[in-house]
Amino acid sequence: MLVRVMNRQTSVNILKAISYIGIYGGLLIPLIFVPVVIFPFVFSKLIFYQVLVGLTFPAYIALAWAEPKYRPRWSPLYIAVLAYFVAVGLSVIFAADVQRAWWGNQERMNGLFTVLHFFLWFTMATGVLRTWNQWKKVLIYEVVLSGIMASVALLQLVYPKLLKFPAGPRVGGLLDNPIYMAGYQIFNLMFIALLWMKMKHRTFRLFLLAVALLDAWAFIAAQSRGALVGLFVAIGVFSLTYALLTPNKKTKFGVLGLAAFAVVSYGIVFALKDTSLIMNTPLRRFTDLSGTTETRFIAWKIGWQGFLERPLTGWGFDNFHILFNKNYNPKSLEFGYYETWFDRAHNTVIDMLAMTGIFGFLTYFAIFGALFYTVLRAYRKRWIDVPTASIFIGLPLGYFMQNFFVFDQPAGFTMSYLMFAIVASMTYAGFAGIKDDAEDKVEDKKQMKAVPWIAYGLIQLVALFVVYRTSVLPAQASYYSIKSNNYFMGRGFDIALVYAKKASTIPTPYLDEQTFLQSRNLITLVESNQLEQFKNWREWHDLIIDLNERHLKDHPDNTHPHFIYARFLHAMSRYVPEDSAKAEVQYLESVRTSPKRQQLQYSLARYYLENNRKEEGLDTFKLALEFNPNIGESHWYVGLSELYDFGQREIGAGEIIQAFKVRTPYQLKDVREAVAAADAYTIMGDKEGLKTLIPKLPNLSGGSVPYYLEIARSCEKLDLMEERNLILGALQKADPTLSPRLEPLQNGSATSIDDSLRLTEAAAQAAAEAAQTQTLATSSAPVQPSSGGAGPRK
Repeated sequence: MLVRVMNRQTSVNILKAISYIGIYGGLLIPLIFVPVVIFPFVFSKLIFYQVLVGLTFPAYIALAWAEPKYRPRWSPLYIAVLAYFVAVGLSVIFAADVQRAWWGNQERMNGLFTVLHFFLWFTMATGVLRTWNQWKKVLIYEVVLSGIMASVALLQLVYPKLLKFPAGPRVGGLLDNPIYMAGYQIFNLMFIALLWMKMKHRTFRLFLLAVALLDAWAFIAAQSRGALVGLFVAIGVFSLTYALLTPNKKTKFGVLGLAAFAVVSYGIVFALKDTSLIMNTPLRRFTDLSGTTETRFIAWKIGWQGFLERPLTGWGFDNFHILFNKNYNPKSLEFGYYETWFDRAHNTVIDMLAMTGIFGFLTYFAIFGALFYTVLRAYRKRWIDVPTASIFIGLPLGYFMQNFFVFDQPAGFTMSYLMFAIVASMTYAGFAGIKDDAEDKVEDKKQMKAVPWIAYGLIQLVALFVVYRTSVLPAQASYYSIKSNNYFMGRGFDIALVYAKKASTIPTPYLDEQTFLQSRNLITLVESNQLEQFKNWREWHDLIIDLNERHLKDHPDNTHPHFIYARFLHAMSRYVPEDSAKAEVQYLESVRTSPKRQQLQYSLARYYLENNRKEEGLDTFKLALEFNPNIGESHWYVGLSELYDFGQREIGAGEIIQAFKVRTPYQLKDVREAVAAADAYTIMGDKEGLKTLIPKLPNLSGGSVPYYLEIARSCEKLDLMEERNLILGALQKADPTLSPRLEPLQNGSATSIDDSLRLTEAAAQAAAEAAQTQTLATSSAPVQPSSGGAGPRK
């Protein structure tokens, strides 16, 4: 009997140990960075998490079966979180793109499949960890991890290439994105504050102080204004709550004094924002509130519009991109192309409304309602003290406020579900170490069960299969894809194709990045006229066709893949004529899914022009211009087509000049475009406009003598001789052979560039004819070897 009990207890301990590995290992997500896959700062973290939870959760199931006390308790917070996932599940079932809603994409990994792993972790953590002493160890462990995270981020200030991908002036460390780093440290700074107040050991407090300084420094180095708002809210609410709850007047005024000190300190920094003391430090961004928020408002408005269109279950989890593209606002292009591709509203509340509808929205808020109810109830029952209650009222509100400006990501999910799990454990007296007789009686009535090793083994086998199919294989496909891309960048095209083929044969729900990388790479070869140097290009072409067709079959309403596929087919049509008709189909599909996106209209119009469908091309350019007349690029394309395709000189020139005058003026890309601008100024007789063009020339690429001469001719026609001579002087320095041809212009025997070139061309031709005559006359004479002089040269 004793052996049986010991064996059972050992079995329980083994299952419990595996569960602990899952719980503690889950907090390692922010530190995971495997740079051999696509999007390593997100994808590698969540693949690790899926594998970890997938392999450890079966042990928890067996543990909860054998030991009822480890089963999740139906606390208000647990029910609220479960209800939220039910609402998200409904949004997946009725999503515009069900596969995207379930799997997400490789860049975000925010599909329900991945997020469900956080719910499983939450269930496992609340089931196994019940007391403050257990959670205290977890928080100390998390604080240590935060110090490592902060140290890596700060090292990037000195070694920007520390993590292979160069960091900017705002560092994100192992999270890459500075906004993510700042949000992550909000949680850890508050956890440090909690441990500081509850643990009085001096040495431990010195350790906490050191980590707090690192975390705060990393927070400042991230320079995230949204996170700053979140931290201020967290500190402010914590201070007010603490002051209201504590009976100690001295402590009350001390906490309020610290909060006031923080506010005053920021006020001083803000007052000094224009001084070198602030301007030359990361604090500058915290005081610069002039950054545009208009693109966020545009996305929020689209999100609200999407909610009104599908109010019950929304557009589907991780489906915001479909809604945004469908209702794309042409004003977005005024802020650059980067601001035209949104897959989130950058506001979690709007995201919930748009993607999960009223059910998801209400259950999301129910989580916070249940959280605050649990904290206040636990405080009233004396299961938690004032510091704990204050922290877990201030921190959720700070997290919520930060999410008004961002959306959740791996580190954010890790910290938020850690917070939810701690609060859910406060539901019962056991959290404070108080024995609950009523609860014990309930547990006594529940019969202990044998450890179900056979069932556990079967569940574990199923979990292994799921992990292999849904995590290992996609990671392998991503590994081969990035390897292919790396060999391509190193011009190892044959090896790149081998790895591309390997990646394409591996089952994965994340084909989007394969289609993008492979299509982009072959487009690059076409545009650089190097495709024919690669003998197997047709095989690669067919592979990319197959990848795109497979991906678009599953995601027919995703604009970006249609657009990239269209560009690929368009580029390849010069080598594969049948691709031309397919390109038009894909361009039209991209326009169908995002009717008012100018970028799509521009590419479609160029396709029409290249296929001698000039009227359709011009009409398409004009349509893009109608969407938003404030975009200079639209005026530019209409002007070029009117001027050079239809010979409408004044209309075309007027549009080209207008391109530089609108709210978002056109930026010239090279000297060839500067020639077109100079033509327009000349046609319209706009001297002042042409003058503004000249200083831009040194900063433009693609310059050649004929292009610069054309611009100089334009200056000459408008009697801008100083500007003309400036260009000619620079040309003669760059190309000394041009000086003899411009000599007549300099000595006054020619009055224009063309006259000078004609005169010198005639002289050069006469000299060539004389030399040819002399050569023919002496061709019969033997050529004497010579070590120099004007003898014949090979």
